[in-house]
Amino acid sequence: MTKENIKTAAISLFAQNGYEGGKLAEIAKAVQIKTASLYFYFESKEQLFIELFEDIRDRKIESLDKLHDEIKAMNSVKDQLYHLYQYFSKRNYEENDEELFWKRCTLFPPNFLKEKINQDLISYQSKFIDESLRPTIVFGIKSGALKEQDPEIVIAAFYGIIDALFNEIHYSKQDAYQKKVIMLWEFYWNSLKK
Repeated sequence: MTKENIKTAAISLFAQNGYEGGKLAEIAKAVQIKTASLYFYFESKEQLFIELFEDIRDRKIESLDKLHDEIKAMNSVKDQLYHLYQYFSKRNYEENDEELFWKRCTLFPPNFLKEKINQDLISYQSKFIDESLRPTIVFGIKSGALKEQDPEIVIAAFYGIIDALFNEIHYSKQDAYQKKVIMLWEFYWNSLKK
């Protein structure tokens, strides 16, 4: 029995049932140990939950570094922006335990973690904007590929579309969602290109 086995079971239960619904007894049962044995690895349910959240947060931050390297290798501003757009629109459709856990945490965090999660999300979003999105937009404007406009408006529009897609995923079938992803991208790009 390892700490990682416990984390795997816990993330699945928390993803499905939320913090309140993720019972330590069920986690212990899933890994075939007594509930008291969990305390050898984790001081509390809160500590387990926080560690899971921080693990996922760290992987998401690492993925932003990879994303940044990928767009740096691209030649056109359109390709760069589309790649950033696809990063979010494709991820919305992922339904694995880790992504469900993340979505649940960001939308319905447990009260004791609300402030921490909010700060971590702001840091994550700022990293994406400051290292990838804003530089791409500013370069596009300076190079003449994009219309002359306030980059902050372009950033806000990007996030408005991503938020709309995040909501849409819960109401649409995959083919309808994909059509909207394409339509919204075309609208966004046509509003930006020179």
